[in-house]
Amino acid sequence: MTIWTIETLRALDLTYARKGVHLHQRPFHAAVDILGNQFSMGVGGNPEVQKIMAAYAEMIPEVNSAWPGMGIGLAAVVDQVRKVTMPVVFGEQMLEPWQALGFADANAWWTWCREDERIAAETHFAFADLLDLTYGLDDIRDGTGADLELWQMATSNLADAANNLPTAFSVDSILQPICMVAELSLKAALVRGGADPKSFKGKDGHDFGKLADRLASERAHRDDASVRDVIAHLPPYVDSRYKPAGLSRLDVVRLTVGVQFLAASTVRRFSDRNFAAAIETGEWPTPRPPLFTS
Repeated sequence: MTIWTIETLRALDLTYARKGVHLHQRPFHAAVDILGNQFSMGVGGNPEVQKIMAAYAEMIPEVNSAWPGMGIGLAAVVDQVRKVTMPVVFGEQMLEPWQALGFADANAWWTWCREDERIAAETHFAFADLLDLTYGLDDIRDGTGADLELWQMATSNLADAANNLPTAFSVDSILQPICMVAELSLKAALVRGGADPKSFKGKDGHDFGKLADRLASERAHRDDASVRDVIAHLPPYVDSRYKPAGLSRLDVVRLTVGVQFLAASTVRRFSDRNFAAAIETGEWPTPRPPLFTS
């Protein structure tokens, strides 16, 4: 039987940190590295595997909250933000929005939505956008490379905003990743359509309006009017680096949900996945509530 201690796990964790192994992957790696040919999972597997992984999670609880799933985004009730990790679904399993949003049951989700149908509908569409974004990117992962890198950076910035917004006191620093989600998603879609990644140099490369107009002309979509609405509410990209934009927390939350929609829209133009459109065919939650209201 292989002998291991907390010091064994600490040493391995330092090694994994230096190698850049993601937090959520480290307990499994530790079990493999410690047990070697004695590693076995499943029916009749080595019980030491679960002991090692449980001890690792006790040592570093973040390993249980760092799992990225298919991707990370958000849903919001007014300015209350809930980070959403889109689960990996196998086969034909039906995923209810309240499950994906991390609630124990539909009643808990309905209470969070303040028992308001409009707010509940907004959370449904936030879920739909994140599903179309994350699973849509998985559908088109055979792209040119440059487009997927841009979308990867866009979703990374979206994850940063989703991680920070739930408890953020000051929201000014979150405006930069929000703007990056918009810019990188639009450029990714244009590159996917054949644009040279080097063609965005200069000030026009930060002009969301021109990027969106170019995309709409090359790859028109039913989302175009709403995409323009999101862009109209974004603060000046460069100016917001150096001084506060004067936006409230509610403004920033709406913008983040808005750029999540925008990113999903860029992917929907190339993927066959469009859950957002599908849920607009019934009586509720259709129609999609406006992204921005007074």
